[in-house]
Amino acid sequence: MHTGFLRSRMMLPRFSQLFVPAAAIVLLMAAAPPVQANTAANFQRDLVEILECRATPATRQAVTTALRGARYGAPQARPAHLQGWGFTRSGDGEDTTTLIDMPDALSVHGIPTYRLLADDMGFSIPVDAIQRARIVSENGLRLRASTLREPFQLWSAPAAAGNTSLPGSVVVSSDHDGYRVGCDYPGPMRDARVPARLREAATAGDIGAALACRADDAAMQRIANLWERVSEMSPLAWPDNVRAVAEREYHANGQEIPVMVVTLDQPVALKGLPAQSLVLAYGGYLAADMGDAPLKAVLDVTDLGAADLQEEGYWMREVTREASSGYTRVRAFSVIPTESGAVLAGCMTSDVRSAD
Repeated sequence: MHTGFLRSRMMLPRFSQLFVPAAAIVLLMAAAPPVQANTAANFQRDLVEILECRATPATRQAVTTALRGARYGAPQARPAHLQGWGFTRSGDGEDTTTLIDMPDALSVHGIPTYRLLADDMGFSIPVDAIQRARIVSENGLRLRASTLREPFQLWSAPAAAGNTSLPGSVVVSSDHDGYRVGCDYPGPMRDARVPARLREAATAGDIGAALACRADDAAMQRIANLWERVSEMSPLAWPDNVRAVAEREYHANGQEIPVMVVTLDQPVALKGLPAQSLVLAYGGYLAADMGDAPLKAVLDVTDLGAADLQEEGYWMREVTREASSGYTRVRAFSVIPTESGAVLAGCMTSDVRSAD
């Protein structure tokens, strides 16, 4: 699901065996010709600018090209300021990260590090939970989380706060038992993050109409775009109103209902009642978890009564019926009380074969 540095889940080895003793570094720098020392200092400065989201496109390109050459070229052909740098590949297939170990430490966001992580999203550094909390607070980042395949967290700037004076924006993500901090820079990678066919996102009005079984085909396509983006893509590609995605099971009348739940930053309205969690189940069921709303309140606003009560213990009323070649598509509005006390309200879609 997650691409680039958002998907990598490797255990970071301890750094102690990789360190070059500080005294040795001082001696090496003292013995280096002034031009080499200046080149090394400039390169480190540029790398810190990239990691702190302050770098220009030209700087990013120059540093990336230099490190790529050091990674894949002959060690003896490396420039002096990249001698002693170690490059190790981690991961398989698309989920690959290059671990870059440096003989001298960088200070990024006030954090000293001897290690960089490089992948198709760019560069990042490992941080611990305390450092992560500080960076999140200082940059006003918000949490987005997914548990569809494994627990994953990402902190990024809200879209409304994207007009910063910095060229890029800080991004923090979970990384197995730790975290990493890097940048989201504008450019081809960001532009290609969401395929053109999925860029039209569902509005609150689209979702409300779909929950009430009243959405047209265009609105349903926008909702399908939303589901694909949150289930298959990095949180950086999610619609801005999405906060979290998770798999969950509801239980009703002794039956288990496995669903995907999308939690929104801002609620949508169903018949005037706010709902902050959307529920999608296989087989054509789109609903809202009505949160603290009691069952009676949901039934009252949706105008369902005794005539709509089904044997299975939920309420349902047919809304539309569309005949097509060989089958009839039926959309029915339903309210389902669950064993946990939550109330699900939304639209069930089913295809019924037409009689020969």
